[in-house]
Amino acid sequence: METQQRRVVIVGASAAGLRCACRLRRLEPEWSITVVEANEVFSYGACGLPYVLSGDIDELGALRRTPYGVDRDDEFFASVKKVEILSPWRATSVNVEDKTIHIEGADGQRDLEWDELVIATGASPRRLPDPPEHPRVHTFHVWEDVKPLKIGLMQGEIDHVAVVGAGLVGVELAEAFHSLWGADVTLIEAAATPLPEILDPELGEVVVRHLEANEVRVLTRSPVSEIVPDDDGVTVKAGSAEVRADAVVVAVGVVPQVDLAREAGAKLGSSRAIQVDDRLQTSVPHVWAAGDCVECRHVVTGGPAFIPLGSLANRQGRVLANVLAGRVVSFGPVAGAAAVKVFDLNVAAVGVTAGRLGADGMGVRSVWISAEDRAHYWPEAKLILLHMVYDPATRRVLGVQGVGEEGEVAKRIDVAAQLIIRGATIDDFESVEHAYAPPYAPALDPLAVLAMAAANQTEGIEMMSPLTNLATATVLDVRVPEEREERPLQAKQLVEIEAGEVAARSAEIPDGPLLVACAHGTRSAEIVRKLGKRDQPARYLGGGVSWRVRAIEAGTQDEN
Repeated sequence: METQQRRVVIVGASAAGLRCACRLRRLEPEWSITVVEANEVFSYGACGLPYVLSGDIDELGALRRTPYGVDRDDEFFASVKKVEILSPWRATSVNVEDKTIHIEGADGQRDLEWDELVIATGASPRRLPDPPEHPRVHTFHVWEDVKPLKIGLMQGEIDHVAVVGAGLVGVELAEAFHSLWGADVTLIEAAATPLPEILDPELGEVVVRHLEANEVRVLTRSPVSEIVPDDDGVTVKAGSAEVRADAVVVAVGVVPQVDLAREAGAKLGSSRAIQVDDRLQTSVPHVWAAGDCVECRHVVTGGPAFIPLGSLANRQGRVLANVLAGRVVSFGPVAGAAAVKVFDLNVAAVGVTAGRLGADGMGVRSVWISAEDRAHYWPEAKLILLHMVYDPATRRVLGVQGVGEEGEVAKRIDVAAQLIIRGATIDDFESVEHAYAPPYAPALDPLAVLAMAAANQTEGIEMMSPLTNLATATVLDVRVPEEREERPLQAKQLVEIEAGEVAARSAEIPDGPLLVACAHGTRSAEIVRKLGKRDQPARYLGGGVSWRVRAIEAGTQDEN
């Protein structure tokens, strides 16, 4: 692209639009750069909104300040970044032939001329069919959504909240309403478990138990059929349940805002977001798009994906600025790494779930482990649960999911993301190098242990889901007596022999298929291998009893 002085108009003053504008200004000081924004308040950390409601962040204004305490308003961008922001002005139409865009605001209307048009219009809350317009029915997406809920909670008008949708925002709101305000919360989800876009049921059940342990009522497999507000409250009809609350927040995801792009003639992808190439150009020359309104290419499936994350939007804004300035760069495929805090449980995932890939007809396999995040003897060691999805034909890793305490799960998912982006296999994960010291990590990192479990499985050391129904199984429990006493198992037939005594007591082991169980799965895998050499059919319980305790039994204690 020629880089002589250009007129660039950017529609949308959020992550992608402003990142693009500020980067482009540094690269091209003489260009005309104008950002059009429909809202009066812009350039704030929208992902922090639930944490304002929870009290983790003291005030809403903190989300709009720089690290050095300056408000990111239009004056800041004009004086410090040298970028003109027109706010609140709404772009209502675009003329590609004349290269003009029509905007309207409180002061009237006008046309802006452009040489390059950037559409960064973001996304808007997905709505249920026929949503009622009522003060008791809320969405939670922008700055203005915080105030009415916070006032209602502060004034004691909201004691019970129904949250529809157990995605990232839904689970964050469940904590926010209960932990600070003490409100009763009913979390309603149509899928079988919470966070279905990033977690398979084995970890989804762990999240359910943790929410319930923190006094959140969770209704899964409960699609909402009707929301009926009145002067005294609101009734939510979901599945076979009927929930009565003081307010309802609908948090069932977002949809890309594509009206302007559609009018410009830009093609939409199968996700209904704007289709762009790896330079973020739309199908219309000189019209570009970035942020939560565009679709990406997923590195695992190779196909389009709508992944509205602030991390991706910021990266796209910078890449697009470089492209407009004539640099040879591109925005490559993404793996969709995401994390969320559920009370004191950290949840993170990258890649694609086994459920999604199985539904797409891919013959994927799964492995599950539980392991300490640091040396097991370190006093602060915490248990983390990890799930890997892989392709047995190519050994390529397709997804990793995890839950645990503190930040150690997100650390592993960050590493997994870099490997998955590069098409890594089980063998690559086995070889991962990490910084080891007992206060920070075990000698074998859990990611490597996870890959070793997958490698074992390709050799015939099979595991079963942590959610396996033991009522129909013959279980060989190889834990020591103290472990069995602390976490007893129940099964159709239960045989208790310590791992070190299995060879000597082999006559006590029943014929037929066995399910071997231990605390984490490591001893069980060893026993399955030994039994296999005797032609004894056996598999082991993935993740061990430690995972099963968290996913099925009440309570959230570590088994260390």
